[in-house]
Amino acid sequence: MGVVNISEVGADFFITSALFILFILFMLSLGVLRLFQLRPRSGIVYFVLGAAGIAVFVVVLNTFFV
Repeated sequence: MGVVNISEVGADFFITSALFILFILFMLSLGVLRLFQLRPRSGIVYFVLGAAGIAVFVVVLNTFFV
């Protein structure tokens, strides 16, 4: 394995990706937590928000970074 050069990654791309990944994973983890707490309606809402976050992330990446 060699050294990976990440100097080409822009700060705007890194910050955008980090924020979206944090949001998506937070929503999915809250969904799992709510399902374990036997609150299925709230859990499904959080899963839908996580899926919507993924869709918005794809649109933002295709619009601004491709």
